[in-house]
Amino acid sequence: MTRTMKRTVAAGVAASVALVPRAALASGFLIYDLSGEAIGRASAVSADTSEPAAVWFNPAQLSFQEGASASAGGVLVTARSTFTPAEAGASTTDSKRGVFFLPTVFAGGKVNDRVALGMGIYTAFGIGIHWPDDWVGREDAISASLQTLAFNPTVAIKLHPQLSIAAGFDAVRATVDFQNGLPSIVGGDVRLVGGTWGFGGNVAALYRIIPERLHAALTYRSRVKLHFDGNADFSPANPDFDRMLPDQPGTASITLPDIFTAGVMGRVMPNLSLEVDANLTLWQTYNEIDIRFSNPATPSRTLLPDGHAALTLRAGADWALARAPGLHLRAGVIWDGSALPADGVGPGLPDSNRIDGTLGVGYARGIFKADLGYMLVTFLGADAKGGHESPPGTYKTTAHLVGLTLAARWGAGARP
Repeated sequence: MTRTMKRTVAAGVAASVALVPRAALASGFLIYDLSGEAIGRASAVSADTSEPAAVWFNPAQLSFQEGASASAGGVLVTARSTFTPAEAGASTTDSKRGVFFLPTVFAGGKVNDRVALGMGIYTAFGIGIHWPDDWVGREDAISASLQTLAFNPTVAIKLHPQLSIAAGFDAVRATVDFQNGLPSIVGGDVRLVGGTWGFGGNVAALYRIIPERLHAALTYRSRVKLHFDGNADFSPANPDFDRMLPDQPGTASITLPDIFTAGVMGRVMPNLSLEVDANLTLWQTYNEIDIRFSNPATPSRTLLPDGHAALTLRAGADWALARAPGLHLRAGVIWDGSALPADGVGPGLPDSNRIDGTLGVGYARGIFKADLGYMLVTFLGADAKGGHESPPGTYKTTAHLVGLTLAARWGAGARP
């Protein structure tokens, strides 16, 4: 093999590995909906929720909750994507159906009449995707996964009978597992696995303009920088490349986005509340992704993603049945904007605008409460232009979320 060809192949291999974090990064998109009650209401709950999951949605609510409470549950996510090449007559490829469980544990309690503490342990970024090993886009991604587990202690302070603020600290454990196909002259694949910790914070406010009838909320969660240290496992099918492509340590840096939320709740009837929330997620934090390898012969690579701010609009309703005390029926709708332009769409993130519909039911008796929520996520279609991220074509995705939460509340004045 000539020196020029070796250099060309090396560059192609580096590009293949470098592209993986971009794809997997995007596939770990935000799962904002972290409780059964919230899912049923389209997660439009920042201004009105009595569950301990307020630690995530708006911890300023904790100082208005009586007694102490705790909840445990999770969200089951299943998703499947299809890719149709742009060329006429080409066959469609289906990804393997992904099934993921995102666990959640929340707790909160009053220290005194003005101060409350809360703690959340949850997975808010944790989606992956797996395509067939021999599909047309294998050099862009075969599989991509980013999983996180956040630990979020928080404190809420009631400044006024109608106003509360809160602040918290986020410690995020993250792992990545990416697999890409190597260039056709090499064959085989490369897998990159790594882990790291990242840290951030959050602040929130709740103003109960007319208590229990009209509330307004603001929250902010900061970006979290993740610097992964891992190992690249090269498995070339052509033995001529064994020496050229040794297994080696590698690093990659990515940043989870800032999230701003504003919400307004109105209780239009004693047993019916309506809320509208807006999330602004700053996906442009993916402005630079650096991939470095310990072997000097393996070229480094810096990607410059083109993510942009994405707006999500949520509207949800909660109806407490007067004839069945403790029983709640819920429904909602979401418009979720895409985080990437067409030239950034790839097999790790077949992202597009989405429309979601939700339904839910909850029942409380005594100190116990159970909530079940369902969400249908319909992606409107993502056209990939081809190039660095994907072969040209159209991605379509459908996802289902089912959330179940069991909670208990006890102490002075506690009620489900």
